[in-house]
Amino acid sequence: MSVSIEHELAEPHYRIANHLAGLGSAIRLQRAGISKSGKNFSTDQVCTLLDDISARLEIVSKLHKSLPQPIGANGVNLGEFLREISAMIGTLAPYGRMNITLGGCSDACIDAREALHAGLVTAELLTNAGKFAHPSGLPVQIHIRCETNDDHSFVVEVTDDGIGFPETFDPATDGGLGFHLMRALANGLGAELLFECDGIGVCGRLVRPRYMAAIDGNPGATLLSEATNARN
Repeated sequence: MSVSIEHELAEPHYRIANHLAGLGSAIRLQRAGISKSGKNFSTDQVCTLLDDISARLEIVSKLHKSLPQPIGANGVNLGEFLREISAMIGTLAPYGRMNITLGGCSDACIDAREALHAGLVTAELLTNAGKFAHPSGLPVQIHIRCETNDDHSFVVEVTDDGIGFPETFDPATDGGLGFHLMRALANGLGAELLFECDGIGVCGRLVRPRYMAAIDGNPGATLLSEATNARN
């Protein structure tokens, strides 16, 4: 067997190993946060945590199903990948509680690792919207927008029609495990995670690379970048 063929056969295994390692890091981050909190969890809370882990595993599975064959092809179609993720997250919500639409997506592809991080961030944004946008139980309307370019830069935006953040909530530092995970994933991508809250819903935006945030982002948005904060 030639070296090139051996490399082509081995590459999927490396990808799977790397992506599972990244997922393991996310789960360990969640575990550390739970341990640090010192809280006791109810049955419903434990079930929610297990649902979150199950969703992340399914995202990795969907990612590898989205990978083109042969391995040397272009990457992952981000729009189609996010469409599959949104459909999966929608099944976790009670029937009729979450209406998700997706638009503005091109056919450009991005690297598999970048797609995985973007998918996990999108899943967290969707999950948060489903849980907190309408505490009264009203159905939440969510729209996903994504733009991908030939240079592999991209923007993912998730907007809901909920009540927004609490008045004293600072998304740069506050939030639970989901927010910590999203900030870590964005940092690992070299991306910016921004939030806008104008009293009618929340808009979360993932922008890669960072410099595009100044172009794509709203000047009044809250910039979320642990690396940038650390440098400042």
